[in-house]
Amino acid sequence: MQFNRYIHSTTRLLERRRFLPRTKISINLLSRRFTHSDSKPDENVRLIFDDSDTWNNYTSRSKTIAALEYGTSLATRKLTGLFRNPDLATPQGFHIEAEKALRRVKLLVHRITKANTEGELRKVVKNLDRLSDALCSVIDMAEFVRTSHPDPKFAQAANWAYEYLCSYMNSLNTNTELYKVLKKVLSTPSIVSQFSSEELQVANIFLRDFEKSGIYLSSSDREQFVQLSDRIIALGRQFTQNLPQKCINHIDVDVSLLEGLHPSLGKDAKESTATLSTRAWEAQMVLKFVKDEKVRKEMYIAANSATPEQLVLLEDLLETRAMLAKLIGMESYSHIFLIDKMVKNAENVQTFLRTLADHHRPKALADLQLLQEAKRIHTRSETLPTVYAWDRDFYTEKISTQPVTSISPYFSVGSVIQGLSRLFSRLYGISFEPADIIPGEVWHEDVRKLDVIDEQEGKIGIIYCDLFNRTGKFQNAAHYTVKCSRRVDDDDGVGDIPSGIDLTEMGELLKSDHGVRIKGKTGRYQLPVIVLTCDFAKPKGRNKPSLLNWVEVETLFHEMGHAMHSMIGRTDFHNVSGTRCPTDFVELPSILMEYFVYSPKVLSLFAKHHETREAIPLDLIKSHVKARLQFSAMETQSQILMALLDQLYHSKLATKSESSNSYDTTAILYKLQDTVGLFPSVSGTAWQVQFGHLFGYGAGYYSYLIGRVLAGKIWKEIFEKDPLNREAGQLFREEVLKWGGSRDPWLCVGKALRDDRIIAGDSKAVSIVGEWVDFL
Repeated sequence: MQFNRYIHSTTRLLERRRFLPRTKISINLLSRRFTHSDSKPDENVRLIFDDSDTWNNYTSRSKTIAALEYGTSLATRKLTGLFRNPDLATPQGFHIEAEKALRRVKLLVHRITKANTEGELRKVVKNLDRLSDALCSVIDMAEFVRTSHPDPKFAQAANWAYEYLCSYMNSLNTNTELYKVLKKVLSTPSIVSQFSSEELQVANIFLRDFEKSGIYLSSSDREQFVQLSDRIIALGRQFTQNLPQKCINHIDVDVSLLEGLHPSLGKDAKESTATLSTRAWEAQMVLKFVKDEKVRKEMYIAANSATPEQLVLLEDLLETRAMLAKLIGMESYSHIFLIDKMVKNAENVQTFLRTLADHHRPKALADLQLLQEAKRIHTRSETLPTVYAWDRDFYTEKISTQPVTSISPYFSVGSVIQGLSRLFSRLYGISFEPADIIPGEVWHEDVRKLDVIDEQEGKIGIIYCDLFNRTGKFQNAAHYTVKCSRRVDDDDGVGDIPSGIDLTEMGELLKSDHGVRIKGKTGRYQLPVIVLTCDFAKPKGRNKPSLLNWVEVETLFHEMGHAMHSMIGRTDFHNVSGTRCPTDFVELPSILMEYFVYSPKVLSLFAKHHETREAIPLDLIKSHVKARLQFSAMETQSQILMALLDQLYHSKLATKSESSNSYDTTAILYKLQDTVGLFPSVSGTAWQVQFGHLFGYGAGYYSYLIGRVLAGKIWKEIFEKDPLNREAGQLFREEVLKWGGSRDPWLCVGKALRDDRIIAGDSKAVSIVGEWVDFL
């Protein structure tokens, strides 16, 4: 019953027009949507992000509509709570929601375990899914709020609800009564024969989750499993919170040694010594521009330093995961994690990564040779010198072909969102429309809300966009699931109430999401709700929108790829909806979206100068594409190293009995850098404590690479010739996106590519994909 939350974060680098004249507004209180009689919703999508007047008008009108509908004055007080949940108007609401969810779940547990008629047994899988949804609807929302809400009281309350319900979820994963009932259902042919393929997939997922949780263990061992699982969550939370910390916070450098560095970054003629921060951005500037190699080396070591506490915390996390694996009789945590993934086991991951590394290394070495030649010229060496880690950024910057003209004026945040809407309209018949926000609904005034509209099915979901930076905000881009799609009209909530209990006493427990009807589908469905967060520069005022660089545009396209997976993958069951699919499959749709950024045809849909509305010149696109792809092989080699490191950290090396009580993550890193990496290891560094994905993607970091290979192949075979082709879009939608996690990923990809060799998803298929290095 793992809730399989996927927080798809992509670590990236950081970076309007007037609204049309006031027009007559028609207000539909049922749809709560604005209709502007002489403007297009498509243009409004751009303007609510880019133009402060438009946004102010929009929020004002939203308040007017809310006041009319709710029958209140236009006072600034909250009319609802977060995500339109009245209970979440205050932090205490998370306690209310958690307890309410727990009461509902306990009723479902009682109903499932007491099922003894074929009619009730037939509903067991549905009720397990409802149980999971009841918990996840709070856990998922709390996961987002605890990391993103600017009010510490809300964040703390959300964190309490998250850990409280996760702990209960872990106890359910070891509930033998639930497991026995599910086994009985799956061993009854007359019931299983009635299952759809999706319901059978959900049933098997639940069965695997029970078995991965050591359901067959003694009661004391199951209790230990829950304790270890809770400890992993707590350690992971500490680990991610400590990511920005460094053992060395600054370095002091003689100003005369800072040639190449901008004066604002510490080079001040009035002082003989400059104090330089080791924070990420400042360190990167030193490594890129300071000519003195000794200064760069000192900065590199300081910026990659770790406190003893950070190292102990990471190793404690990894060892606790290893203890969990040992408890249930598995060789390593990696073996647990990979059971239900595309690659299926640790050996297949190693096959994929080693095959990929062998095929890719010549390209990476060619990039390295360019740096060696640049260093030879710079240092006037007679032979090719060794390039060290502190040299990489300096010589890369030195020989990179950076375009003279900035591309950012053509990429306002609003225009990119508008472009995505137009692209999805071409491919899938899906577009965005601005949606009104009621006071209290969102956590910050910068948040925008979009309704997702399918030309055939109507409204299919909601996207909240929290795209601009603010103090204390989590800097990585991410996709958060708040609510999954699932069918709700056949919930039979009344059947959850034990006989003899007065239904009127159950109060809000009988209330539920009645869902909406979707054209072409039977029944009523809970609509998906997701949040996209980025850390883009805030707009600077009227006619001064937030402008993005190339990498930031890629980031937004990537996260919208996850969003479309959530919107289109609207299954009957919560547990396989949207991005609730294997981790090594979930990155495919998002990485595929990055390829569209490189297409002039796609950019022509939206890339216009934010002041003149002039279309982006083709030559400017080509120059930026060339610069973006330069040294990409070297970056991919780094990703391969990180994926291998993740696998080693979650291998049997983390088991104390296997490592003779001397588990040393730094020694493992150094050995890998010296054998697989392009640059020698550097004594005094411990970069691994900055590898945040070790918690969220532990044993699964290879997923980005397999996703990139598959996405590259799909782009080449399906989209490259005509990236706006509806037939291509429908093929990808029908064979990949619409299934969420309800279909074998290898079957999805094999059908989309029409390649029967990989449909089996065996070691041979993994090896074939590993050879597709040209599609990286």
